[in-house]
Amino acid sequence: MRCDPSFSRSGSALILVLWCLLLLGMAVFGVVELVELSVEHTSHEELALEARGLALSGVALGLNPQLQKDDPLLFQKVTPGHQFNVTVSSEGARLNLNYVLLTGHKEILENLFTQWGLKVDEAAHVADCLYDWITPGDLPSLDGAKADDYARAGLPQRPTYKPFDSFDTVKLVMGMDLVEKAKSNWEDSFTLWSGGPLNVKEAPPELIAAVFSLDPGRVALFTKERNGQDGIAGTSDDVPIPNLEYFQGELGISAVAMQTLGNQIELGDPNRRVESVGQAEGTQVMISVVTKLNSLPPQYFLWSEQ
Repeated sequence: MRCDPSFSRSGSALILVLWCLLLLGMAVFGVVELVELSVEHTSHEELALEARGLALSGVALGLNPQLQKDDPLLFQKVTPGHQFNVTVSSEGARLNLNYVLLTGHKEILENLFTQWGLKVDEAAHVADCLYDWITPGDLPSLDGAKADDYARAGLPQRPTYKPFDSFDTVKLVMGMDLVEKAKSNWEDSFTLWSGGPLNVKEAPPELIAAVFSLDPGRVALFTKERNGQDGIAGTSDDVPIPNLEYFQGELGISAVAMQTLGNQIELGDPNRRVESVGQAEGTQVMISVVTKLNSLPPQYFLWSEQ
């Protein structure tokens, strides 16, 4: 029995038509998916722009030297789902790593690192390595490391022999992995952009204790009283510290210690840190700025967005 050629051709044509329809359906489905992704992407970009605009509004307010960190203007809900929240602090409330090292007080870092759980020899090693990174010369400190030591350890980085300009560089220093392991947010205790000395009007107890080798618990009692009823340093209800003599007496710091370490502290700092978070329907943008107050033109030491 022989098949009709026309029937065979019709069957092939039907299969071809069905195949084309299948391909067309797949193509349409793909286009729909791409359109949906494009719409979602565009929507996210628009929300990110709105969130950034809100964050910038918060930065503008935070840079006003007349506003204290508890001012209600620093938190504003513009519309439902759209708001910004600003955190203001003295940059001097952090330890200036370059200042501590260049003034020859590595023991402050050793005190802080041991508070965080490092052994005494580990803390001395890290402090010496930090010092050796920024100071010229080929002779390392007792527990430090110079370029040859990094080479022998098989590490690609080399000391720059100049002050740190970023925390990414600090992380390259031999031994900083020990600090990272002991305290993952160690960067929050340091700055590279303050005026230098620690601002004891706002500094946390562990940093004040590290400077003068004091018991952190004892210093915490002082800072608790200093911070007032709201428990936040640098707000309107703080108990004033009229002068450094008052500070010295409250903590029982000896005259010798004050003479040796008095250049490590001050009552204030010219630089302010502003962290503003803008939110638009769940999308957030945070802008961090460190600036010198009342400087004309404005002087910025740090501007980061994430």
